[in-house]
Amino acid sequence: MSLLIFLKIFTVCLLGAMSPGPSMVVVINNAVFKNRFHGILTSLGHGIGIGVYALFAVLGVALIIKTNLFVFNMMKFLSTIFLIYLGVKSLINKDKLNFDKKDYSGGLASFIQGITISLLNPKIFIWFVAIYSQFMSMDNDIIFNTYLILTAAIVDSTWYIVLTLLVTSNIAFEFIKNKSAFLQKLIGSVFIIIGVLLLIELSI
Repeated sequence: MSLLIFLKIFTVCLLGAMSPGPSMVVVINNAVFKNRFHGILTSLGHGIGIGVYALFAVLGVALIIKTNLFVFNMMKFLSTIFLIYLGVKSLINKDKLNFDKKDYSGGLASFIQGITISLLNPKIFIWFVAIYSQFMSMDNDIIFNTYLILTAAIVDSTWYIVLTLLVTSNIAFEFIKNKSAFLQKLIGSVFIIIGVLLLIELSI
């Protein structure tokens, strides 16, 4: 594998991870309104979900799902329900922002949430079908395909972990500590808006 191909795959994965969307909102929400530990677990879970999609792309499963309209629409529908659920949960949550709390309970839920939002995000699915599939070939050996899968998962998790560290830094805390209630309502509203827009798109 040439250095150019290596850099191309790495760059595509990084740009895909950095693209704003529901996943970014979920990670930031868990990092800010729970703590850094939960943000990191959500990031790791999200990376695993991305790895699953990369595996699907390597196996050609993504293209098969794409051609099955019922499966694709069902995935989009579940995504909208999940996002609206997260939005309502955020809006009614009364927890106060506290970066100093050492609450490690519920870590599994945050981890699973990361996996769920990545697997149910139709934007990620479309990205893998439209862009990542350009690296697919019958001539790829197992080493190259393994690199494709691991790079997607590791780059994604690393980006969201860095994002978690940034939003839970002292500087960020000083900026948002007095706006926690507003931010929580804002994030909840964003979840619901994204979910409703996806639902409208699905019904058209």
